Amino acid sequence: MVLTMNRFLFLTLIIFFNTSRAEYRVFILEIANSKSNQRRQIQSTLDPVQYSRLYPLNPDESIIYQDTWLCRGNTSGFKQHCSRPPAPGK
Repeated sequence: MVLTMNRFLFLTLIIFFNTSRAEYRVFILEIANSKSNQRRQIQSTLDPVQYSRLYPLNPDESIIYQDTWLCRGNTSGFKQHCSRPPAPGK
């Protein structure tokens, strides 16, 4: 009985992992410094909240969400992010 249940679980996991596809979201974030009025854009797979928690900003900096898009695949091994898709109608 236990062996049968283990086989069922194993087959279920194989089917699940064979049908799953990786995808991720790319964010364009702008970090603005209110004292120096300098701005820099970064491309990240982290949203603004996640980014500011992982990379704390200086007290005079703020993070502004600019754009996002969905990519298929994964970023393992430091692969490049996918390019921004063309705007609709172009």
